[in-house]
Amino acid sequence: MIQYIVTVATTGAITAIMCLGVNVSWGWVGQIDLAYYAYVAIGAYGAMILELHKAHPTVTTTNSYILGLHWPFIPAVLAATAMGGAAALIVGAIALRRLRGDYIAIITACTALMLTAVTGQDNQLVGGFIGLYGLNQPLNSTLHLGATAYSYFYLGLCIFCLGLVYVVLERIYRSPFGRSLRAVRENETAAAAFGRNLFWLRLRGYAIGGAVGAFAGALYANYLLAWNPASWNLIEVALLIAGVVVGGRANSRGVIIGSIIIDSLLPEISRLFPLLTSNTSIGPSIAAILGAGGIIVMLRFRPGGILRERKTMDRSPAPMPSLVPDVPAVSLAGISSAETTSVGSTAEGSTDE
Repeated sequence: MIQYIVTVATTGAITAIMCLGVNVSWGWVGQIDLAYYAYVAIGAYGAMILELHKAHPTVTTTNSYILGLHWPFIPAVLAATAMGGAAALIVGAIALRRLRGDYIAIITACTALMLTAVTGQDNQLVGGFIGLYGLNQPLNSTLHLGATAYSYFYLGLCIFCLGLVYVVLERIYRSPFGRSLRAVRENETAAAAFGRNLFWLRLRGYAIGGAVGAFAGALYANYLLAWNPASWNLIEVALLIAGVVVGGRANSRGVIIGSIIIDSLLPEISRLFPLLTSNTSIGPSIAAILGAGGIIVMLRFRPGGILRERKTMDRSPAPMPSLVPDVPAVSLAGISSAETTSVGSTAEGSTDE
């Protein structure tokens, strides 16, 4: 029972990191990103091709993969995170320059489908449909832990990474850059009037979301020790977006709560339904129904989510009095006398004429 809880908690922590990335691209920037799980896959594939040894195709299988550099765990995860951010920059540079709303969703969905097709059909890139496998447990060659102790260690590592991502994103959210992103989301015209570069702001926010997704993907691949194209699809993106909707868009704490409810608790609760019926495959369907029902109820009665977005203020200090230029004071009496003199002069000029 304890091992089961550890497994659910580990996957829940990784999924919460994914939801935080979705919250950046959708909650902050306001762009629906249906290619988000593609960045998760890029992080997973990137970490594995960097950590695995060189590929050695056999007679029974010709599947192979590129690189195979046998890097340590931490540099591989960081490099995979950079790969996801770079991929998001490329996709965002195409999708965000002139497109808005539904068109961006279409472009990102097509990107995810193309990447799925390429990784599945090319047997020499990342193993084709068989995918990558054979990864060793990260850091265990140094720690030498048993199976149970290592599961506790990796859970702690994932919770630490979740806390780290949360702190970093909260710092960004409260920074001038984060306020600019939300200004663009709320009113593009007003943000542009104040000199904001809308495209550059959106692109940077989109890249941050992709990098967070790739970071979560690298952690997930090192937990599963394998990855293939069947591990990701558009349904996964819908579940992540559902977690953001239920938890509270643009509220990191709410997003973590929504991720736990939608992506961890509901799937595990749905496992109990096959025990009540003769249909053993009803569990995933029940989880989808519960998740969709939760979204409908939340949008009807609490559109802002469990924890609504917090409004932030610019608390930077006001300018020092010495920096404000001195303006000569003008008394109301002086103004009145000046106006009277001006009127009298005008009247005299009119009389002379």
